[in-house]
Amino acid sequence: MVGLCAGVACADAAVPAGAADPDGMVDADARTDGSFTADADAVVSSSVVVLPDTQFYTCAYPAIFNSQAQWVLDHHESRQIELVLHTGDIVDMGLPSQWQTAAESLHRLDSVVPYLLTTGNHDMAGTRASLFGQYFRVADVATNTWELTSRDPTRVDNSYAVITLNGQRWIFLGLEFSPRDAVVQWASDVLAAHADLPAVLFTHAYLYSDGRRYDRSIQPMQPYHPDLYRYTPDEGMNDGEDLWRKLIEPHENVRLVLSGHVIPDGTAHSTATRKSGSQVHQVLANYQGCDACPCSQAMGGGGYLRVLTFDQTGERIHVSTYSPYLKAALTEAENDFLLPLR
Repeated sequence: MVGLCAGVACADAAVPAGAADPDGMVDADARTDGSFTADADAVVSSSVVVLPDTQFYTCAYPAIFNSQAQWVLDHHESRQIELVLHTGDIVDMGLPSQWQTAAESLHRLDSVVPYLLTTGNHDMAGTRASLFGQYFRVADVATNTWELTSRDPTRVDNSYAVITLNGQRWIFLGLEFSPRDAVVQWASDVLAAHADLPAVLFTHAYLYSDGRRYDRSIQPMQPYHPDLYRYTPDEGMNDGEDLWRKLIEPHENVRLVLSGHVIPDGTAHSTATRKSGSQVHQVLANYQGCDACPCSQAMGGGGYLRVLTFDQTGERIHVSTYSPYLKAALTEAENDFLLPLR
């Protein structure tokens, strides 16, 4: 999230309610630890794990970040986890110690589970300078087990990969916080070059908690709007509505957009319809609950991550929410829902 309140009360929030049913994580046969019961005949669908803002884990709760990585390693075969995404704000203050904490957790996935990362406002200065590229080099993240294409050979925050889910190839495209005009044009070219593949776009700030996109025309300005941070304004600053107009509306293959950034109410999902009649699902997740480290009441987000299970039929995605650290699921409608694909 942010170190800028922009009119929103910055108070600690409790760990989200609704965590009483750990067995409801993704499937009815999931154990408390998120694993499957032993059923050799069960058909396992491909899944993608999404890590929302982890900044406070690197600042004060490294064991929580580590538990998320360990859960992925423990279940990447049983849950058929094909990819891990991070929607930005990997660290809190950009300190070497925090980047090292993030690297120690995420690099455990190297050569085991592919992962794509993008940067949030806390991961870089206003000039976009960052230690990010030193701790997550393209050569390290793009191991010999999969292929990643990055716009900048020194950083992976604007990058994409083609991943096979249940036999269907998908393109996953990550964009930096408040993407620059040149980045948006690059992304448009990527989507056009892969127009035959369904696409998932993920970035740090896109959807607000009321289900509307970040849009500078909305007044008063939505809290934490990307424009408030003034990241390289001479190179262009694109908010959610800009991304809709320039990328998502024109490119019919974009089926899903993922983002984080928003507090204190950091969950929302909505469906947008293009002029053509095709639909795009927009999903927000951020469990931090407060605006300053150590965020002790909510433990920086309680370790909650999102699991996107892509149905074998290709007709829907099941979005569920689970904390490996707390061994608990969130099962309310805003945290456990279906997204139809057809």
